[in-house]
Amino acid sequence: MRSRSFLFTISIGAILIIFVSIRTGLLTVEARTNTYKKWEDLTTNEALERVREENLHGYQYAAPDEDFNEEKLSERDRDLLGKLAKGGSIARDKRTQTIERLYGLDSEDAWNRHIEELDDEGLPPLTKFTQRYIYEHQHPESCKDKKFIVMEAFPNDESFGLGAVMFSISMNLNLALRFNRILIYNPQDGPGRHFIDPSSHELCGKSMDCFFERISSCTMDDLTPDNHFLLPARKEIDQEIMNTDPGSLPQIFGIALKRMYPMITPDALKYWWRGQAVSYIMRFNARTMAELLRKRRDKALHKSLSFDGRDIVDGSNIPFPMPAGSISMHVRHGDKGIEMKLKPFQEYLDAAEGFISQNPMGYRKIAFVSTENPEVLESARDHLQKEHEMYKVVNAKVRTTSDWAWTWYWSDIPRANIGPEQQLETFGNRTDMTINWFLQLMMAIECDMMIGTRGSGWSRMLDNLRCGWLGKCQQPFFDVGDPQDWVFYGI
Repeated sequence: MRSRSFLFTISIGAILIIFVSIRTGLLTVEARTNTYKKWEDLTTNEALERVREENLHGYQYAAPDEDFNEEKLSERDRDLLGKLAKGGSIARDKRTQTIERLYGLDSEDAWNRHIEELDDEGLPPLTKFTQRYIYEHQHPESCKDKKFIVMEAFPNDESFGLGAVMFSISMNLNLALRFNRILIYNPQDGPGRHFIDPSSHELCGKSMDCFFERISSCTMDDLTPDNHFLLPARKEIDQEIMNTDPGSLPQIFGIALKRMYPMITPDALKYWWRGQAVSYIMRFNARTMAELLRKRRDKALHKSLSFDGRDIVDGSNIPFPMPAGSISMHVRHGDKGIEMKLKPFQEYLDAAEGFISQNPMGYRKIAFVSTENPEVLESARDHLQKEHEMYKVVNAKVRTTSDWAWTWYWSDIPRANIGPEQQLETFGNRTDMTINWFLQLMMAIECDMMIGTRGSGWSRMLDNLRCGWLGKCQQPFFDVGDPQDWVFYGI
């Protein structure tokens, strides 16, 4: 009897839990969406039940879903609306002008002018001073009687991703500035040579100068047996240089920043320097920038996915630039799992939606997605389908964001959930593939908010360049990685 009584009690409890779950919407959203009707299709009793449900969840003060009718406007208001539309179509705000100008940079002088014209308040501290200092150091009036560091490919160069290569160069740029030497690349064996296809060697050599403005006006012709050494070191070099910490920065900048911010942490200084260094190192040359702009404007190279209130719409028309309030999501998967815990796409979504729900006037459910994993794009499509099914269902998380559903943008480039070197081997021309990755970089930094993880060198590089090239340091960066301070962020 006791056993039967116990089972009976459990059964009654289970029934009550299921009943309460159904009433409060804690079961699957499908159960709610399948029976959801538009207001105009409800019977009187159904409408009353809908009101009761909204009151139960505290939505009695939710804004109505109105239809706005232009015919109800006064003649004056219609005239003002027409002028507003006309003015909006030709207005080019400062944000747009800055991004368009970036794509048009075609020389060292153009890059220097671009940096000088950025607003100081959006830049990392001392950016204009630092960029001028690096440029003038690396471009002396004469290379005669100068000393040099010649950077060559790493012994395991092919295992380095683009982010790791850039940050490694930045460490050597620090050494050059610290010890009054000029950093140059060996054009026949430079760092990152595995990103350059053999078919491009005759055109642009075997160093990152293939893609970027020359790191220095000095060349290998300025070397003598006594005025340079190689890195990675081929022989013993000065002990002071060997003992310089790889996370350090040039003395002049450290002193200046400590004067401005006496309590600044060592790792904040490191992060600042890496941003300044890559902002200088990665100035795309005219050839690269022209190809990036061509690809950016080619609708055939891009995809979009959106919801228009009725259906999910596939398209290829990505606005240029990405709209104000848009979000960059770089989902790093592939081989990165050997270094950090990979995060599913849903965690990126949760972070974005939580932030947008608190800032609906500043940020939109519009995202550019970059990833090596094709499954991430399928997850984005699946999420949009769920939003379609949930359209206008009572749900605070949906109602307090800026849009009912996400608009997804991405480039139609080859993807495989493998490491960078494997992708370069798999997808043909290495130079073309690298340009495609740089296109992802440019489109990502057009956005106003970033979601990624600083465990990824690419995410850190995006953060650095949006600050240094577009003055977006005051825009949010959401790190979905495991909580950790900058001290652990690697190279």
